[in-house]
Amino acid sequence: MIRVYIIAPTITIRAGLRALLLDDPQVEIIGESVEPDVQLGSLEPDVVIWSPTVSMEYELSIENATNEWIGIPTAWLVISPEPMVIERLIKFNIHVWGILSPDASQSELVATVRALSEGLTVLNPVWMKYLTESRKISDASEPELVEPLTGREMDILQLLALGLTNKQIAGKLSISAHTVKFHVSSIYSKMGTSNRTETVKLGLKLGLILL
Repeated sequence: MIRVYIIAPTITIRAGLRALLLDDPQVEIIGESVEPDVQLGSLEPDVVIWSPTVSMEYELSIENATNEWIGIPTAWLVISPEPMVIERLIKFNIHVWGILSPDASQSELVATVRALSEGLTVLNPVWMKYLTESRKISDASEPELVEPLTGREMDILQLLALGLTNKQIAGKLSISAHTVKFHVSSIYSKMGTSNRTETVKLGLKLGLILL
């Protein structure tokens, strides 16, 4: 069974999502709420379906979310595919995510839940085209790497995006913390950044970080 938690501002939206998802025998709805400021640790959902109110409220809703469920596979039902909005959502949940229109069909919604539960990323193909074209327009103004990252540096950049410390990264890669520090310094130099936040943000913009 895929354990799903629903977050939506009105009872009508929550009821509609619940009805659509429960037609799939593999889905179990384990709870629902109006805002993301809920404690999900004990519920252990496999996927969260989140329908924020309007684009202006996304950031407020994100700030209200509790840290314990950041990283849980999450599908957002958003009105507009504005790049800045989507980038904000992706940075909030750096792991598995899906972004759909509120008008998504039942089959699209169910397929998204199944995909996220398997660790995949989902994005409406129309929006993918829109975001790709928007990115091409802004590419000319985007910074470039001073020098390409090595394979090891790419591995470390990915782990930086997950919020791991140098010691944790060292354990993951079976290398010393000193070596990790050396690579992190090299990454900063090549990317022209001075801290982890800037580095991860630029890594997302340049498509160097795999979500």
